Parts: sequence; structure tokens; C-alpha cells
Amino acid sequence: MCSIFGQVVSSGNLVSKEKFVSASNILTHRGPDKKGYLSDKSSFQFAFNRLSIIDLNSSGDQPMESGCGRYIGIFNGEIYNHKNIYEEIKNFFDWKGTSDTEILINAWSLWKKKTLEKLDGMFSFAIWDKKEKIITLVRDRIGEKPLYYYVDNLNSLYFCSRPSPIVNIFPEIKNKLSEDSLTFYFESGYFPRNRSVYQKIKKLEPGCYLELKDNKINIEKYWSLNDFDSSKKKIKSLDFYVDEFENLLQESINERLISDKPVGFLLSGGLDSSLIVALASKILKKDNINVFNLGFENSIYDESKDAELVTNHLGIDLIQNKLHPKDLLDLMDIFFKKFDEPFADPACFPLMAIAKFAKTKVDVVLTGDGGDELFGGYHYYNLMNYYNKFNFLIFVIKSIKITQLLKKINNHKLNLLGNFLNFEDDISRYAFIRSSKKDFHNVYKEKTNFTLNQAYHESVSNLKNDENILSKIMKLDIKHTLNDNYLQKTDLSSMAFSLESRAPFLSKKIIEWALKVPTDYKVSLFQKKKILKKLAKKYLPQKILNKKKQGFEPPIKYWLKDELKDWSLGLIKNKKNYINLNLDQDKIFEIFNLHLSGKRDCHPYLWTILMILKFNEK
Repeated sequence: MCSIFGQVVSSGNLVSKEKFVSASNILTHRGPDKKGYLSDKSSFQFAFNRLSIIDLNSSGDQPMESGCGRYIGIFNGEIYNHKNIYEEIKNFFDWKGTSDTEILINAWSLWKKKTLEKLDGMFSFAIWDKKEKIITLVRDRIGEKPLYYYVDNLNSLYFCSRPSPIVNIFPEIKNKLSEDSLTFYFESGYFPRNRSVYQKIKKLEPGCYLELKDNKINIEKYWSLNDFDSSKKKIKSLDFYVDEFENLLQESINERLISDKPVGFLLSGGLDSSLIVALASKILKKDNINVFNLGFENSIYDESKDAELVTNHLGIDLIQNKLHPKDLLDLMDIFFKKFDEPFADPACFPLMAIAKFAKTKVDVVLTGDGGDELFGGYHYYNLMNYYNKFNFLIFVIKSIKITQLLKKINNHKLNLLGNFLNFEDDISRYAFIRSSKKDFHNVYKEKTNFTLNQAYHESVSNLKNDENILSKIMKLDIKHTLNDNYLQKTDLSSMAFSLESRAPFLSKKIIEWALKVPTDYKVSLFQKKKILKKLAKKYLPQKILNKKKQGFEPPIKYWLKDELKDWSLGLIKNKKNYINLNLDQDKIFEIFNLHLSGKRDCHPYLWTILMILKFNEK
């Protein structure tokens, strides 16, 4: 896990080495172990910050040249099946070390873009073809590793793991924020997969590669969710799918335990992370397993007792800590240094806290990311299922105008239900569920058409013959909520403390297998995660299987009314925080006071607003 930074010139000059390396050093926290730099002084320059995990010797340093001498690569992430690829190509090269980077760059020299079909991992990388003067940028299938790029009037292409080094070289960029991106952000709490907060800096989408050749940029997909259809899968028994999945998950965990540095586990106490720890405990010696848990004083949000239940059941030790409101404020400065775009998921704070805590003992952790989206873990899926199973009853309710009554009752959940029932199509209905803004005032005065609803409809229009609504919305969650929000949160929160995070549920084999499993084996009217729960019965206490899902987030809802009230008011009142942001301060006050009154729970939207005010203050 590292940071990559590059400039490729079509015409014109490279920026000075000193300026370029200085900008790269902003991301030292992503790779504190060693720095690298390489340039031909005319066409390209690459800078690298290394977090050494595999092949700790200098043979793993980057930028790296292929064995044939034609290609130069710079790579962030892990290729988990690199040993299998090595076995295919080992006789073609004289090897300097054992790093996955060396295997990747040599494989590319043999197979070019066909290499992408073979890779299982999390990655963003660039490969420079010295002979053809072509740069190729690649991002992993699901988007675990970020990759930003900026084109300077087609004279130069800059790419980086984060936008801040690019902004450091071109400070004028920060004066022009993207109105489309901000419209989307205020609805979702994050930025879309192909855009950043800045108008001129883009993100390469997951599952894509970008090629700059002859002064022209071409972006192509090499992998897509749309290529997998659960309706075409021959239906078998639940037990059959459980057995298949157990084998796939064991294999994935095994591969993600490969490291030349200590490995641990983040355990929330929920089903996904608990199952990974349980299976890993069958592979590793129990005395060597480092399991970390973070709790809260508020019992509604605290899952530490469940984590203790899991580790006691498995006979392994649990390393615990608690997060207090003051701890959150203490992390604010680090948050706004390492998260170089506004980000509104408050779960990043406990994740940062546990990453800082875990880094004292390990350099790599395994997480449960992806389990909910692939296997049906959200209550939203049940809600959509109810709606479609009982749509006749819903039609009757709407015809007698009960939905209008629900919206008038002074009850937060009934208000939301009234709005939910009022939408005319499933995708708009689901966009409303997933929105952080919900039915509250629009505080952003710019009016663009790039909304969460529009993005969802565009994504669904690309799903070929997938008619199953549950399959559609689960793919929407993979493509948007998981890719653009949760995986970014995990990457930034862990890398803020130079901790590598790995997600066994997101292996290539598991993703492609899960996308073809019929949704009936994932979600029913009264049950979620059917496959995972059936498998977990073999390894975990029954209470963990039956517990209500909790998000790993602090009790912001309550803290905004108490411990964080003055801090929030200070941000909202300060007019300097509104510079370059066309926000309605009066409406923000209305939302804040509505939340304080207890009549509505506005905290997701309110936190989204506070995060961008704080970002602008900085």
C-alpha cells in the first residue's frame, strides 16, 4: 500500500523535480518506509512513497522497470494471486525479488492489457511504454484503491493516489469547485466515481483503464458489474451455495494473510468481520491472532460486548479501546489533512481511531467490507422487497391518500415512509432511501441535473437484462455506496496511519460468483444474508447471527445535541466558511435547530453540511 504520483508530457516541459517531489511528499503517510523517483527528463516523471508489506528489500522499490527494459511501472495496492501469475511467467525473466510489482510489470510486458483479466487484488497503477510513448492508468474492479488525474490543456497528464499533490502544483484548481460534484455530494455525502470536488480533477472509474497515446486520451472498461446476471444462474440448494462460498472465502482469507509484516483483524462484532475472524482462526495459531475492537460509551452504538462474545467463543484474545466525543474532535486535524476532499460518513472517525490503535501492533488488517452489498445485509433490501411483494396494498394506501397524512404527522420515520411510498418508480424510491438529504431543504443554491437519482437511473439503464429489482439495487450499492463511499472511507482512514486494509469478501472470484447467485438465496421477506448466516452457524454464537445490524459509526445524532453542539454552531455561524460555496446559511440554521428540537433526525444531512464547512474553513 503506497502512493503514486506521475506526470507525462505530450508537449511542453516537466515541472521541476524539486516541486514535483515536494508535492508527492504530501502523501508520505501512505508510504512512510521509502521514497522513489524516476524520470527521463523529457517525457515522464514518477514519484513514489512506499509502505513495505511484501518483499521488504530494495528489490521491491519503485518506480520499477520490467525485465525487458521497455516498461516502467508504479503501483499502489496488492495483487493477491501474484504467486500464481509468477508460476506462469517465471521462466521468461531473471528475477530481482519477490514483489507483486515486479510480477505485474513483467506480466504486462508479455500480455499487455490481457494481464488485467488475470489480476485479483486491490490496485491503481501506471505503466509507461518507453518505446511507444504510451501511458496506461488502471484501477481495480471495485475501487478499493483511488486514482485521480488532471489534464493540463493536453500538454501534460498528471495522476495521483489523491488530489492534493496535483492541487499543490496547480493551486488555482481549488478556486473552482465542481457544481455537479457538490450537488451530488449534498445528496449522498460523497463524490461520484468519476469526479472530484474540483472541476478539473477527475477520478478513473473502477474497472477501467485510461490510455494516453498521440496526445489523445481513451478510457475503456475492462470489467463491469453489468456482465453478471443472477437470473441466468441455474438454481440449486442453499446448502450448495453455502458450501461453495465457504471454499471461496477460505481461499480469499488465505491469500490476504500473505505478508512480510504483522497482520491483524478489525472486529466490529457484526456478522461479516466475525465470520472472517472465525475462519482465519482455523488457519492461524490462535496465539498469533491480533483482533482489534473499538467501542462507544453510548450502548445503542456499542458492539464491544458482541466482539467479546465472538472472541471468547473462538478462544482468542481481543484488544479493545473506546472512542469518546473528545477523541473525535482530537482526530479532526488529522482528518482534514489526510481526507483531502469533503467526506461525510462519520464512521471514518472510529475507523481512524481503530487504525491508529491497530498500527501499534500490526501493519495489515483484514476487514468485512463488501459483505452487505454482495450478500444482502441492509434493511433497505427488505423494505424494497416488502414494497414489491405487497404493491397492491401500497396502491390502495396511496389511493386513499394515507401517504399525505404520513408526511404531516410529527414523526421522523413516518414522514420518511410517506415520501418513500410517493415515488413512482423503484429506482427513484431507492435513491431517496440512500440519500442523506432525504426531504430536507436544499441548502446548496446551485441547480445542476447531476443528482443521486440521475446517477442511479444511468447505472440501471446499463444493466442488460437484469429485471430483478433486488439484484439491481444491490448492484447500485456496489457501484455507488461501496465503491465511492465505504471503500474510500476504509482506504483513507487506514492509510492516515500507514495501515494496509484488505477485504476478503472482495476477491475477484467471490464478487463474480456472488453476482450470479439468485437474490432469493440472499434476501427474503424476513431474512437477510441467508448464505452468510447459514455458514456462520458453523462458527459463531447464535446471538451474532440474530443481532440487529449496526453501522460502525459514533453516536453523532446525540453528540450534535450535546458535546458537538458548540463546535457545530461555530462552523455554521462563521461566514468565512461560506466563501466560494453558494450555501444558504439560514436554511442550514433551520436544519440544525430542527435536529436540536428532536422533531426530526437530521444528523446525516447536517453532518454532510458541517464537513464541507470545515473543509472550506481549512
